[in-house]
Amino acid sequence: MRTSLKIYFLFLLSLNFLFISCRNNPDKQKKETTQNEVQKVQEEQKPDEFALLVSYLEQNGDFINSPYVPAMISADKVKENLDNPAFLVLDLRKPADYEEGHIKGAKNVKFYDLINYFQNQINPQDYDKIALVCYSGQSASYGAGIMNLLGYDNVYAMKFGMSSWDLKDAKKAWLKNISDKYLDKLETKENPKRAPGEYPVIYTGEKDPKQILLIQAQRALDDPFKSRLVSADEVFANPDKYYIINYWPKEQYLEGHIPGAVQYTPKKSLSTKTYLNTLPTDKPIVVYCYTGQHASFVSSFLNTLGYDARVLKYGANSFMHKKLVEKKWHPFTKKAIHNYPVEKAELVH
Repeated sequence: MRTSLKIYFLFLLSLNFLFISCRNNPDKQKKETTQNEVQKVQEEQKPDEFALLVSYLEQNGDFINSPYVPAMISADKVKENLDNPAFLVLDLRKPADYEEGHIKGAKNVKFYDLINYFQNQINPQDYDKIALVCYSGQSASYGAGIMNLLGYDNVYAMKFGMSSWDLKDAKKAWLKNISDKYLDKLETKENPKRAPGEYPVIYTGEKDPKQILLIQAQRALDDPFKSRLVSADEVFANPDKYYIINYWPKEQYLEGHIPGAVQYTPKKSLSTKTYLNTLPTDKPIVVYCYTGQHASFVSSFLNTLGYDARVLKYGANSFMHKKLVEKKWHPFTKKAIHNYPVEKAELVH
């Protein structure tokens, strides 16, 4: 009985202490409530930067779903225009490779410095066409994709890169990477798209979609392009690690594709009105096409939007080349190599 009374007395003291504490600290309580309310309001007022960005892109040409992608130019056309003052060639390769041999008049520009070069080193409007050149055509396509998103619609990637210009370069890139290694591992069943989900969350601190685009575009260029490349060996060995996009027409997809790959129709399927919301934000996306060049345009677009998008190196040419030749699905062959002359000179700074 005494023990029960003692416990009851202590309980009353505790309640009294809590009451006095709350009564004596109304300012602290009010301050904490106010801070929470302010934080909640700030969260609610924070702009949805992804929505601003994707809306801006779709209302201003919707480049990735337009007839103008992939913006490519052949080596023949580049050669025809070498003496044209309204035609500019930008070489994105390493300085040592540029010095060893480059297209006449080409300027060597670092991949990550493209935007700065366009803004501060040239007047892009002075040129009818600006051709970006790399080793295989893939990093040039990625760069051309970024610049077109920024509104530079006179920028193109040279098809197959320096591999289509010079045999020596082709031996280092395309000719050593075409393969039929996984031709007998293809599947023909249709895999469903992922269920619609959330879009990526991006944050630049800006409210102007043009500024958001500029920051996101530079972020997409800051990582070395090779970090965006995935080999066929890696994809076939670890298909569940990636969300694999086959970027071909459906009828060709059904004739054979990477196991687990999901078909997305080129120039139609990556908008907020179609299937953009079926892409995952919680795992890497690997896009593949025939050559890796159209896929590089797609990857540049998705990375600008905040996805983690990769490109299959050399596209389907890297694992089913024979079928591409038979079907005439953009194979790389020796016919694409022109053996045009190159210049060897000191690097122009």
